[in-house]
Amino acid sequence: MDHSLSSDDLYRPDFPSLGLFSTWFGVVLIGLTAVLQTNQSTGSTWADPLVEGLQFVLLALVLASLFYLPFRADRGVKWAALPLAINVFTLIIVQLVPFADLWETARFQMRLGHYEAVVALVESGELVPNESGVIYLAEPYRYLSTDNGRIWVQTEGEAIAIFFFNERNAPRNFSGYLYRSDSNPPQQGNFLGRWRHVDQIRPHWYFCISE
Repeated sequence: MDHSLSSDDLYRPDFPSLGLFSTWFGVVLIGLTAVLQTNQSTGSTWADPLVEGLQFVLLALVLASLFYLPFRADRGVKWAALPLAINVFTLIIVQLVPFADLWETARFQMRLGHYEAVVALVESGELVPNESGVIYLAEPYRYLSTDNGRIWVQTEGEAIAIFFFNERNAPRNFSGYLYRSDSNPPQQGNFLGRWRHVDQIRPHWYFCISE
């Protein structure tokens, strides 16, 4: 039996080391980007420069992959192009995928049943706001508002508006979910808000950011 190695056996390509490094680097960068975006406050964070630095490293890897391609093409174009494909894919993910929006949507959908339960209690009169239009939620609904379980209630004619805080850094610097029984968008000044972002996420419900 002939156990000699053919030239194809000698030059059978292994997974390129640059591709392996790019894969691990991409996983770390995508994960870090997703975590930072989903926990991003209205201000900048200490980790922003870190992410920006890693993105520069990613661009360097893309360039390195381009230089790598012609030197390894003789062992198979697919294997030679693999590091470039991995790095370009990573670049597209971190630049184009709206991790924060995806997380907000998922979190709202998971909590929607409890949001609607609170709305029903307010509309039925079982939960009554104080003179300032504030209701302090008890368990199990307290977690729905990050402002110590506090929600705001306003009435305009027959319409009821309820604001659940998602984040609050100052009296006019906050974000959260707004329910309106008439499904109309909020006006400037409602709940002391200076709205710079209003997005209707389903009938009667808006995600709002003030200042």
